[in-house]
Amino acid sequence: MIKISPIFCDHMILQRDVPVKIWGEADLPVTVSIDFNSSVCWSRDGAFEITLPPHKAGGPYTMFVECGGEVIKLHDIYYGDVYLAGGQSNMGLTLADAPQELDECALPVRIFTQERSWECDIRPETDMRWVNIAKENANGISAAASHFAIELANTQNVPIGIVSCNQGASCIRTWISPETVEADPFFATNPTFHDDATIFPFNGYSDQYLERLVKVAPYTVRGVIWYQGESDTADTIVEHYAYMFDLMVKDWRRLWGNDDLPFITVQLTYHTVDRPNDRWELMRDQQVKAALEGHNIGMITIGDAGDLPDIHPRDKKTVGLRLARYARGMIYGEDIVYKPPMCTGAVLDGDTVTLSFSDTGEGLYETEELTFLVADESGTDHKASYELCGDKVRVKADGIKPAAVKFCYDAESAVHLYSSADLPASPFKITL
Repeated sequence: MIKISPIFCDHMILQRDVPVKIWGEADLPVTVSIDFNSSVCWSRDGAFEITLPPHKAGGPYTMFVECGGEVIKLHDIYYGDVYLAGGQSNMGLTLADAPQELDECALPVRIFTQERSWECDIRPETDMRWVNIAKENANGISAAASHFAIELANTQNVPIGIVSCNQGASCIRTWISPETVEADPFFATNPTFHDDATIFPFNGYSDQYLERLVKVAPYTVRGVIWYQGESDTADTIVEHYAYMFDLMVKDWRRLWGNDDLPFITVQLTYHTVDRPNDRWELMRDQQVKAALEGHNIGMITIGDAGDLPDIHPRDKKTVGLRLARYARGMIYGEDIVYKPPMCTGAVLDGDTVTLSFSDTGEGLYETEELTFLVADESGTDHKASYELCGDKVRVKADGIKPAAVKFCYDAESAVHLYSSADLPASPFKITL
């Protein structure tokens, strides 16, 4: 008898150019064949894991999984690039809920969505199977990941597959392994979290790691796109987000056996905060910290793509296209501006502060009047005048001795400052 993991099914996309793992249950030796290449392995304790040799992009192919005279045939398989789409509800939000038109694509673009935890969310027509990223499947597939996949397929000229592994309202701690939670003293000394983060049955330590992640790992992927953080903005935990994100990334890389597995994250956009102890601005600081200090981690900004007061902005095409642009630069090595502008320094001269920015391309521009706030030594904010000068902004405090400069450093302000590549700057507070 042989049984393969549910992720291996008709229409799947396999990762090109690297060894690919296939696993499942069997009592006898297993042979896996695809495109005239065969690999054999012995089963152990009723389980098997087999590694297929690297294969160039292409298809369609048929895979044969054989054991003791039993044969499983899987049809319409392609090799291309595969990404895992992780996070919470803004990553899981479907094309039906964010109904922006999909761009056309002549190549296979497909998505595998794990069965959802909440009974009301289960979509039998799309869950636990590989389906085309197309309008007819809009009710069950991630909008952000769909636009990301199509853009990559069109720019890289290869099939793209998405493994959708996310859970609405999930906290980052639930995606961390139980071994890490047990071993790291941080979790023993920080037991308090926001009430909303504990009322869901799937938000215990390591719940999503055990119930979701290990069931798709180590399905070979080229990288991870991650959109999460809304459930971790409470002041009791937000300052530790970058630390927990680092632990999570290390866990996932161990699980996939790839210390360089790329992660591209989405910084939260603006939102009407209705909980007094939420610190949206600190979460965005933590997301910047995680990206800047981590290895092979990137971050896109979407401070111009919010939808007040909705925590679920419908513009997921912007999210997907910016994730794809970042991947084009970070993973595929294209010579493009793909990182968002970041404030990297400030020089004070009298009552004028000159702010320096990275990744501005040919310079910064604005689409609406900007608001820069200068804090005096007492902490009181004052609106300042400003001037854009290439990759710098000169902020004049009008006679006030500035102690800090803030830009969109709150929950509800939209960003209208861009690089020449049309990428919005990250909100910031810089102390002088």
